[in-house]
This record gives sequence, structure tokens and C-alpha cells, in this order.
Amino acid sequence: MAYRTKYNPDFGDIGVHVSQKWPEKNIIQRKGKQQHTLGLALSGGGYRSAIYCYGILKGLFQIKVLSKIDYLSSVSGGSWIATPFSMSNDLRWFFDDISTHANLIEEGFESLLPNPARVIQEAALSRKNANYISNIFGRLLAKTFLREHGQKSRYVTMADKTMLKEKDRPFLIVNGTVNYRSPDSFSVTQECFEMTRLYSGCRSLGYIHSKDIMAGDKVLRIRDAIAMSGAAVAYHLPALGGEVAGFGLSRELVNYAKEVKSRKNVSATDHLDVSDGGHYNNLGIESLINRGCGYIIVVDAEHDKEDKDESRSNQSYHGLKTLLKRHHIRTALREEVLDQLDEANRPLHIIKGPDGIPDILYIKLKSSDSYDSFAQDRPYNKPGFLRNLFDKGSFAFDPQFSTAKLDYDFAEHRNLSELGSFVITEHKDEITDFVNRSV
Repeated sequence: MAYRTKYNPDFGDIGVHVSQKWPEKNIIQRKGKQQHTLGLALSGGGYRSAIYCYGILKGLFQIKVLSKIDYLSSVSGGSWIATPFSMSNDLRWFFDDISTHANLIEEGFESLLPNPARVIQEAALSRKNANYISNIFGRLLAKTFLREHGQKSRYVTMADKTMLKEKDRPFLIVNGTVNYRSPDSFSVTQECFEMTRLYSGCRSLGYIHSKDIMAGDKVLRIRDAIAMSGAAVAYHLPALGGEVAGFGLSRELVNYAKEVKSRKNVSATDHLDVSDGGHYNNLGIESLINRGCGYIIVVDAEHDKEDKDESRSNQSYHGLKTLLKRHHIRTALREEVLDQLDEANRPLHIIKGPDGIPDILYIKLKSSDSYDSFAQDRPYNKPGFLRNLFDKGSFAFDPQFSTAKLDYDFAEHRNLSELGSFVITEHKDEITDFVNRSV
């Protein structure tokens, strides 16, 4: 695919016609939409987001609306679950839930977090180059979340036609943040960097086929994409020669825009630095705006402590406030809706936009009395690794699990994924109605 400066010159326009400007137009056409497309955004938030979004996806699968969603845009922890969901050969297996066993997401975290031997093993196998730390991170993420495909998942490229499924699932966009310097500038510019099976890039630097994007000395792999999207532990400094130096889990890309004569105000350096999508915005909405979605479901599972009183959850909404500062992104979300979204015990709100602005269905990770009542007598998970170590392990139910702590223990994994499913099934009629507006 030839280099394109941009696909949507009228950024912010909504309607099916916008999706026809993108290479996935044939995939979107199969959905049969005539007027508006529908996007689902899974926010960042580390493993809390991955666990909660697993439950959200499961709930949407159970109420039979997943196949009606056109785009799935994910950031950071949301990408950790959006990617294996998009790769799974059998969604019935992917969402299988046996009360006495860890589910897919719990099993993955149990195998990753308490096992330092795996970190040492992956460190020994990773090539020592500029992406060394990020490579270890990507290998660990692949083994944790993409294990359905075994060793193949560690090496397959983002452009592989056989891995990402699109027939019965949304078109996947994994979001990172590209960091670069414009000529004669010492400041670091950040933009949303979109990675898909067909193409990758950003609005200012343009897009090329994902098979031509080089992450270091390798073509962009699926594990590279989720590692970039989830590289929260990274920071960036201006470096010599107009480059940006990335530290931590940040990753270098070969500057794919360097040789394009028509480029404007783009650094001519050899490398671009890509890091966590949350460094630009943690909600993943911009990619859906860029593709003209008239309806957007936002799942906000950020690390957002709750200080609940009778009427408000008193959460910070950091990702949403950052989005509101990006004046080029027009949505139905405005500063004045924060009070509405922060209402205690109401995790779901529908916000209608004026003409030409997408409608938003906003789902916020927060505690609710209805879920506390539902869950208080349920036998929450007894993680396999603790049972194996001690042959015991009983955990008390904490009704404030969902936002009171940042240091989730393993007993709370099932709580979070079940909470996600519960929110969807409890609001089935509202969600189904919203989805069906996209026709």
C-alpha cells in the first residue's frame, strides 16, 4: 500500500462515507451500515482495565451485539484484552467461565505476575538492542494474553491475514503515542499512533501498510503493538539530531515518513519513539472520530479511585479531562457532563451530541449498590496458584473492590470481570437500543 499523508482530510466528519476512505472499507461494507458506523473504545488502566474490559466484551457477546460494532479502538490495558479477543478462533471458548476455575484473563495474570523466572527467561532470549526492555515486555505480554496461538503469537506480524479476525468482530485499532520533533524545534510533539492489520501511522506523519512499518530491525508484530500501547512506564526527552530519546518501555520505530518528499514539518531523523497510547489520551476515542463513527461506546476503566458519598463517586476522570483539552476532537462529551457521569451507583450514561457530533454511551468503572447486592454471596475465585502453593485460600468479599484500591489482589480478578458483564446485562435494553441506532 502506498504511503498516504492522511485518509480523512475532513477529520471529525461522521457517517459511513468516511469509513470508505480507509483501506478497511470492504470489511465495514459487510456490516451493511447505510448511515452511521459504531465504534467501541476500551481505555487504558493496566491490568484493572484488561480484567474489567474482558467482562464488558463478554457481556456484549452474551447480549449478541458484538457483531454489530464496526471498530474496536483500544489503549494500553484495554489493548491487552482487545487483541486476544480479535485473534481468538472461538469466542465461546474465549468467554468460557467455570466458577471453580480461573477464566482466560485470570489465568493469564496468575501465570505472569508471581513468576519472576519467566521474566529472567524472556530477558535471556531478547536481543540486546535499543528495544531490549520493550522486547522483554512484549514477549511477556504475548505469552500471557496471546497464548491461544502458542509460540506463533510471539513472532507473527501485525499484517498477517490469518491472525486478526474481522468476519464476526470489529476492525481492531491498537493505539500508541508517537513522539517526534519538528524541524528546528526542541519540543516533543505527541500524536495518536494507530496500528491495524492493514496500515499504521498517524494523521500528521501519514499512514503506510503495516508490513512496511519497522519496529527496530523487525516488521511490526502483534506483540510489538500491544507492548507499545501498554508502555506506560516510559518517558521522553529531546535528543541530538532532532530525535526523541525514549526511556523505559518506550520503543523505536524506523521513521517511515522520512523519505516522503511531500511531508511537511516532519523530523528527518532516523527513528520515531512510540509509547503508551495513554500518554496522548487514555480513552482511545480519536481513532473512532477519525473514521467517522456516529456512535461510540466508551469504556473508561482508568485507575480512578472512588471517594463515594450519597450522590457522587467523586472520581477524577483524568483521561476524559485530557480529551477535552484536545480541541480538535469534537464529541458529545463536555466539561458540564462530568457531574452527570460521576453520579454514584450509575456506571452507564448516554450523551447525545448535536448534529454532526457522535453520540456517546459512556461506561465508567465504579462500584454500585446493585452489583454489591448481586455479588455478596457469590463464591469469588480461589486462584489456582495460591491453591497449589498452600492448598487453601478463601477471600472475603469487599464491596468497594472496584475503585477503593489500586493494588488489586488475585481474589478481585473475578470480581472485576463479573462486574463488567453485570453492567452490560443490567443495561441490556439501553445498550441494544444504542447499538441499533447505528444503521
